[in-house]
Amino acid sequence: MGGSAEREIIRKGGRQTLRQHRSLCLTSFNTDNVHIIDPEDRLFASSGAIYPGGPSTWYVVDWDQRRLVSVTMDEELESEDPALEHLLKHIDDLAPDVYEIYVSSEGFLISTSTDAKDDETYCPFYPPLSTVQNAEDVQVISRAGLEELDRLSANVDLVIVVDELKGRFVGFTTVYIAGGTLEENKTRQFKLKWLQQLIDVVDELNLNLGIAHQDVAPRNIVINEETDSLMLFDFNFSVRIGRAGYSEPRNDIKGVMFSMYEIITRNDDLRDIRHEDQDVSVIENQDWVKHPDVLLDHPVSEFRALLTRWCEKRRSGKHITVRTEAPNFLDWPPLPDPPLSEVETHYQDGTAVKKLKKVYQWRRTELRELGRTILNWQRPPQRRLAQNA
Repeated sequence: MGGSAEREIIRKGGRQTLRQHRSLCLTSFNTDNVHIIDPEDRLFASSGAIYPGGPSTWYVVDWDQRRLVSVTMDEELESEDPALEHLLKHIDDLAPDVYEIYVSSEGFLISTSTDAKDDETYCPFYPPLSTVQNAEDVQVISRAGLEELDRLSANVDLVIVVDELKGRFVGFTTVYIAGGTLEENKTRQFKLKWLQQLIDVVDELNLNLGIAHQDVAPRNIVINEETDSLMLFDFNFSVRIGRAGYSEPRNDIKGVMFSMYEIITRNDDLRDIRHEDQDVSVIENQDWVKHPDVLLDHPVSEFRALLTRWCEKRRSGKHITVRTEAPNFLDWPPLPDPPLSEVETHYQDGTAVKKLKKVYQWRRTELRELGRTILNWQRPPQRRLAQNA
């Protein structure tokens, strides 16, 4: 999987519940230039329930269809890998209303469930647009007015999306940049000025705005061919420096260095190491052997010289440790809180107590039982659309 995930293990009696959290990658579709999502990036186990000796159930998000499917196996699985491997074999053939599959250890499909009680999908609170502070130059569009262009990684851009039901704020969409990311499209000649542009945008984020991107990588970089300029996207891990979520091991200087090393050598082995254990000096102190298929508009030595000058300048210059040290630091209010809802809590002695609470997410089955309108993000598998294109 691209990116990283935080893992939390909770034990309740003989049952082990494992939760993982990762930013959602929204995607889109273009029949003229089809990009099939990499199978290694398509599925993510958002959480799982494991019993000693089995069975094990993993709740798996399919970024392609934007749905969650539970995968149950008889074995006790400490890793989600078998569940992901077996679901990938069947996911495109499952009906849209299948919530759970039961598979053998070899991956054979034993049964499926369309029972709503097996639906582990959660729906977040969507605040009314009127409660969201909106900059004057940011467009607002109904979700029904969006047209899918291509299935790429999602990121925050300058168009706010509201749902077609009650006009609630449901997220952001992005301007489409053709040509794929630097990870996907390796046929272009990489230009020295693009490296300078990447350096400039990282300096602007870190030193002027007090923002750390924290996920600088070829998969998050595109080239706008109309302006011949590099663009950094996917701010899912970005934070205000010094605030919750900020991680020095994910610093953007290291991200730029690793990105250029990977672009030039096509060796990304160091990305498989935990951020805390990644040592950028390993690549700083070795020769970079250009991959024979890589095209550069300047010698490798000039790219490295630019990187060296920049790294020395950043390391010897002022360090921003808290966002407020940046001259034009950014700040923004938190998302609006949901209204109070009556929630019934059941206790082991059989009693139940109703309390008013702020509920930030609801299980979809609960909303159905309450007769609430549900916003549906699910869509057909991309492979099927590609076959019909």
